[in-house]
Amino acid sequence: MEFNSAAALKHEFETNLKNGGTFIPNETRLRERDECDIVLVHPNSSDTFVIQARAVWMAPGAAGAGVAFIGFSPETRDAIQRFILKSNDVTPESDDGPLASTAINAANEPAHPPVDAPILEAFAGGDGDNLSLHQKLRNLSPSEQHRVARGNIPSERIALERIYGKSVWEPLLQNPRLTIPEVARIARMGALPIPLVELIVNNASWISSPPVRRALLTNPRLGRDQIPRVLKTMPAQELKLVPKQMGYTAAVRETARRMIRS
Repeated sequence: MEFNSAAALKHEFETNLKNGGTFIPNETRLRERDECDIVLVHPNSSDTFVIQARAVWMAPGAAGAGVAFIGFSPETRDAIQRFILKSNDVTPESDDGPLASTAINAANEPAHPPVDAPILEAFAGGDGDNLSLHQKLRNLSPSEQHRVARGNIPSERIALERIYGKSVWEPLLQNPRLTIPEVARIARMGALPIPLVELIVNNASWISSPPVRRALLTNPRLGRDQIPRVLKTMPAQELKLVPKQMGYTAAVRETARRMIRS
C-alpha cells in the first residue's frame, strides 16, 4: 500500500490499521480466508513495514477485499505507529481532509472505509445512495428487522446493526452468511447477552478467526468456563502474548498463564 503523504498514512492508521485490519480497493486476486502480506510503504522514506493478513471480507463487484492482520496485538499496533511516526515531516491535512491512501496499481481511488464499519461506498454510487439505504432501514418493524438480519446483503446487515444494536444481534448471529468483521464487532459488545456469547464460542469457524477471538477475550461477559475454550484455539506463540495484553480481562490473562505453565 502506497500513500500520497505522511498525513494519508497517519489517517489510515487512525481509521483502520490500529484496529487490526484494512481494506484493499479493487483487489480481485484474494479469496475469503486467503493469507497474504500487506506491505506499507512510507511516503517520506520508501521504507516498508510488512504485516501478515488474512482476507475476511470480499466486496461485491470486485470493489476490493477487507483483511485482518494475523496475530495482531498491542505490540504490533505500537510497532506500526512507530513506523508511521518515524518521520516528523507529516504533510498537513488540507481543508478537504487527509489525502486518500491508495493500494498498489490502484491510483486515484477514493479513500476506503474502515474494515469493521458500514462499507456502503463499495456498493453505492454516492452519498445519496448511502443515505437512502439508512432511510430504508429506519423505522422497520421487528419482523422486518429480522428479515434484513437474515439476508445476504452485507451492507444492509451492517447498517441494520448500527441502527438497531442489540435488538438484531440474535438474528444476525443466526445468519450463516455473517462475515468475520460483523461477528467480531458483535462479539466485543459488553452488553452482549451471555447466551449469544456462548453461541459465538460454540462456532468453531468463528473462534478460529483472530479478530473474533480478540473481541471475545476483551468482553467482560465471556465466562470463566468459556475462556479456556477460546484460548485453546490460539497458536502457541499467540497464547504466550496474552498475559501481557492489558486490553484483556484479568481472568483471561490469568487463565493464559496457567495454560502456558501446564
